[in-house]
Amino acid sequence: MSVTTASATGSLWGIREIRATFVVSFAGLTSFSLTLAALPAWAGQLGHPESVVGTITGVMLATTVVTQLLAPRLMRRFTIRSLLVVGSLLLGLPTPLYLVASGLPVLYGLSAVRGVGFALVTVVAALAIPRAAPPERRGEAIGIFGLSAAIPMMVGISGGAALTLGGSFAVVAVLGALPVLALAVVSGLPAERAGAAGSTPLRRVLRALALPALLLVVTTAAGGGLVTLLPLQRPEGSVAALALLAFGAVGMIARWRIGTVLDRFGPRLVLPVLVGCAAVGLVLLAVGLTTAGAGAVTAGAAVFGLAYGGLQTVTLDMSYRTLPAADASAASAVWNAAFDAGTAVGSALLGFVGGTAWGGDGALVASAAAVAAVGTAAAWSARSAARSTDPEGVA
Repeated sequence: MSVTTASATGSLWGIREIRATFVVSFAGLTSFSLTLAALPAWAGQLGHPESVVGTITGVMLATTVVTQLLAPRLMRRFTIRSLLVVGSLLLGLPTPLYLVASGLPVLYGLSAVRGVGFALVTVVAALAIPRAAPPERRGEAIGIFGLSAAIPMMVGISGGAALTLGGSFAVVAVLGALPVLALAVVSGLPAERAGAAGSTPLRRVLRALALPALLLVVTTAAGGGLVTLLPLQRPEGSVAALALLAFGAVGMIARWRIGTVLDRFGPRLVLPVLVGCAAVGLVLLAVGLTTAGAGAVTAGAAVFGLAYGGLQTVTLDMSYRTLPAADASAASAVWNAAFDAGTAVGSALLGFVGGTAWGGDGALVASAAAVAAVGTAAAWSARSAARSTDPEGVA
């Protein structure tokens, strides 16, 4: 894929491969987001007990993470276009079948297939969009990929749940097939092989990416816990809704636009600021839950949203910087697996902790400490790496 089609100052949206991959990624994340909260609610309406309906999402995320870790091998054998086509079909085609499924085994099976498709779409798109951009604008391109995920996540989760609870799950199921329609842009997708024959053994890849991956895990875990805890700890709808809207909107903008800042200043300057915002935002949220302060809850959600969105872009850029270009597919796979694993663990673990003697405020303070500790280590590592490649300390 040539990157000469975009000048150093031209819009990256002018690159055909970026536009087409964005459409496929946006459609895939829309399908995933719409069904994320809707499926457990739908299973409950079918008569399944509340104690098991969440396992439907768990099955999907489990197959997602496993497939993401296996994706580098597939990316060495198949093209970006073929993997995005297969991923979109596996994600979109089974979704309407939820309307004719009622037993848990069938719901599990459909969700497992969709998890494989979701993994392929996310891992390959996270690699294809930055690769299509000039190297000096990789952060901006990562932001574009982030936008394709952030908008559906912000709108789709609540929208899918609202439609299902309002008796319109059929609309969710039909809209969930959107990835199939997105294949109308298939001719614009990159036709080259997705991954090269990487030279770094898997064990060394995991060791090299340990800090950015762990930082992403603790950040997305805090985000998953926030989404779970707020409606439970602040049941008055207006406060929780406003805080979640601030969290989602600020996070979306940060994930998209932080890439241009990253291209200019590098992670060693951006990372400490975002880590500080994450810790401050989570502490503000904890204070708001303790004092029943609506202002603190909303402000904390917005500040943490800035860090939540920004750190997603920064950690992906750090992953690409850490490994050789031939191992970019492994970097994308590990990053995506860390994102989904962190979200799943955070929703379950922090939701559980919030119901214990620690309370929601204690869970959020613990999250702030974890993000601060891992973020400080990652920032120190990024600073050391910058110094080793630039003795004069210029980013």
